[in-house]
Amino acid sequence: MRIILILLLVPFISNAQINRSASELAQENIREYLSTKMFKSRAYKPVSYGELKPNKKLNAEIAWIVEHKFEIADTQPADRNSTGVIHPYTFTFYLDKKLKVLLAESRQQDQ
Repeated sequence: MRIILILLLVPFISNAQINRSASELAQENIREYLSTKMFKSRAYKPVSYGELKPNKKLNAEIAWIVEHKFEIADTQPADRNSTGVIHPYTFTFYLDKKLKVLLAESRQQDQ
């Protein structure tokens, strides 16, 4: 009986691990994209990553979509007495099958 239970659970556990690994790879690629291409000399702080979702629209290049909230700190204050300003951002990232960033689209912040 235990063997049957284990055999039934193995596919679910392995599928969850694959999904987790894919999400982690997507997060690493997004982090790298932001720090090397978009905000090169600014401090980047991730706030939250959305779920890695398959693209349901008919676009062959875009396979995955992730929404990501983060903060960017301006390193140069407006005057000498002020500290850096932190700007919140929400972006939607469009990824290919290998989870490389193809496109980043800014979303309006809800405040």
